[in-house]
Amino acid sequence: MEERKQHPQFEDKFVVESRYYGSELNKIAAAKCRKDIVINNIDLIINDYKSNKIRIIESKHSKEQLSTGQRLLLRDLSKKHKIDTYVVYGNFPHDNVILYSFQSEKEYILDQNLLIEFLDNKTQFI
Repeated sequence: MEERKQHPQFEDKFVVESRYYGSELNKIAAAKCRKDIVINNIDLIINDYKSNKIRIIESKHSKEQLSTGQRLLLRDLSKKHKIDTYVVYGNFPHDNVILYSFQSEKEYILDQNLLIEFLDNKTQFI
C-alpha cells in the first residue's frame, strides 16, 4: 500500500482548533473538508491590472507570527508560481513596519509613506 505524504502543517494535528477565521466559509471548510488540505486566510491581494502585477500580502501585528500554513503557502506561491508574496509586521497606523519578502527572503524597514508607495506598486522589494 502506498504511503501518503502528510503536509508539514498536519504533523501530529488531526483536530481543527478553535482559531480566528476570516470568514464563515473558511471556518466550515476547515471543520468539514478533507484534513489533508490546508485552509488559509490571507489578508490582501493587490492586482495592478495596468502592469499585470499581483502581490499577495499577509498582515501581522509586530510580535505576531505566521501560521505554518500561511508561511508554506506564501513561500510556495513565491518560489513555485513566481507570485510576489510578502508579510507586513506592524501595528495600526503602520508608521513603521517590517516588510518580509519571500522572493528575496529579506526584511525591509518601511515608514508609512514607503509602505503606501509599496502598496500602490510604485516601489518594489524583491
